[in-house]
Amino acid sequence: MPRTQVRQVQMYAADRLWVGAHAWSDGAVSIEGQDLGPNTPGGEEYEYYFTVEPADVPLLVAALGGSDGDDPLALLAARGEEIVVHGEMRWLREHEVPFGLQTW
Repeated sequence: MPRTQVRQVQMYAADRLWVGAHAWSDGAVSIEGQDLGPNTPGGEEYEYYFTVEPADVPLLVAALGGSDGDDPLALLAARGEEIVVHGEMRWLREHEVPFGLQTW
């Protein structure tokens, strides 16, 4: 069965950059950004998707300071600016949260 989006929250929006967190039907969580440039590689629009698979979502929640049963999207929304300014990939790596990355 294909993965479908259940809900989303905004993490950050400023300077032609929008970043949101998304919950998926299988329990995965993603951080998705759209940067409209011009400070992107090639100066053009750039989109990226970090996906934390369901089995690793508890690691994400713990890295965000949450506990079992806490809503990862609420935690991401509360710390969105901090994470985006630091760099989402760097934050995930520093907190040892496994993720997949897609860009275009």
